[in-house]
Amino acid sequence: MTVAVTPGAAGMRLVPYRADGMGREVLASDYRRIMEIVADADGPVMAKDDARALGRELTPAKVEPVRGQLRKLADRGWLSRTGAGRYLPR
Repeated sequence: MTVAVTPGAAGMRLVPYRADGMGREVLASDYRRIMEIVADADGPVMAKDDARALGRELTPAKVEPVRGQLRKLADRGWLSRTGAGRYLPR
């Protein structure tokens, strides 16, 4: 029997610390989608822009979770955060 290892399974982090050669496929699907939005943007992305691209309402209750996901991606080396709270791909 083969067991697929997916992000979040058996204690695996949804957002692991990024290492050289590590691809986006190690991220959970919602984090991969956020990475795609940031990578495809013409410049730095705000949480509100990302929430809009994800099809979410632009209320604080819907934008704040996206901001937390962006911050987690930046803290673990996947994105760069500007001083103005915007995000860029690394």
